Amino acid sequence: MPDEGIFIVNEDGEQEYVLIKDLDVKPQWKPIGGFCYYAPHFLGLNLPPAPFYIKDWLPKLGRLELFAPAKAGKSFLSLQLAHSIGQGLPFLNLETEQGKVLVLQFELGHEVLQYRMRLTGKDYKNVYVGTTFAMKLDTQAGQDQILRAMEDIKPDVLILDPWYKLLKGDENEAQDVEKITDFLDTKIIQLHRCSIVVVHHSGKDRSRGGRGSSVLEGWVDSYIAMQKTSKNGEPLKIKLTPLMLRHAALPPEPIEAVMGSDFEFHMVEEKQALRDRLAEYLAHKDVAVGATKLATEGIGSREAIQRELGKMVEEGQVSKAGGGYMWTGGENS
Repeated sequence: MPDEGIFIVNEDGEQEYVLIKDLDVKPQWKPIGGFCYYAPHFLGLNLPPAPFYIKDWLPKLGRLELFAPAKAGKSFLSLQLAHSIGQGLPFLNLETEQGKVLVLQFELGHEVLQYRMRLTGKDYKNVYVGTTFAMKLDTQAGQDQILRAMEDIKPDVLILDPWYKLLKGDENEAQDVEKITDFLDTKIIQLHRCSIVVVHHSGKDRSRGGRGSSVLEGWVDSYIAMQKTSKNGEPLKIKLTPLMLRHAALPPEPIEAVMGSDFEFHMVEEKQALRDRLAEYLAHKDVAVGATKLATEGIGSREAIQRELGKMVEEGQVSKAGGGYMWTGGENS
């Protein structure tokens, strides 16, 4: 089949046949039958360039399940995820596309949720939160409740934490789970053009994945296991292992992260690398250097630098001097 073209009116007011591949601006074709396209037309649609809100993990109009045992830090991680997407910041070294996020929390009351958010010190711009203990998405009342919020907020990403609280039925029964996944597909993803993150609990046998029916696992685009690896008394350390990525190859290694003093998780290797870079840079300076200057030198983000410098001050490696920091050495130098 020859290259396709269309007639346009040129600058002289005359009709001219131009190949579509040679046009600077591609025509916006109307769907056939309501939602179908001729394939060459579909390839020319002016769609958003970034197909993921979290690179490889959360596609636009997609679904992600994160599951972990109790007390592993799931809710803290979901807030970090919301903050990262809301600001368009990397999430544990994964690129994000900025978008509006709605976090619905079904285990924490307003006071506890606010307390946890304040612990992080973040401002959560572009993030909306809600708490309720009564919303069941397999009932008409629960569906109406969430749709009112969707209409008013119009989020790009919806985080549901945790999954089991959304069911009035049995999470082990496929037909009960499908009532919710069908609703989320038709009314949240398709109607509101929204991606979904589901936070779920592990079963008793962690090797078998998330608790309950396998319908949920088959429904999502990405299936991420979260495991606590630290011992009691140690800073909370986790391992994130993608078990299934529908749109990317599985990474060779899991993500290992540790919770910092800001109650967000940070890459274990990145933490040490940043400290090494700060130590090397400051050790060769005779004047105090501020976090902004360090960031402009490409050492790291200002936020990460400020956080690491605070720890280095506590450990005696650097000292504050005016608005900057100076190398003092200390026992770890």
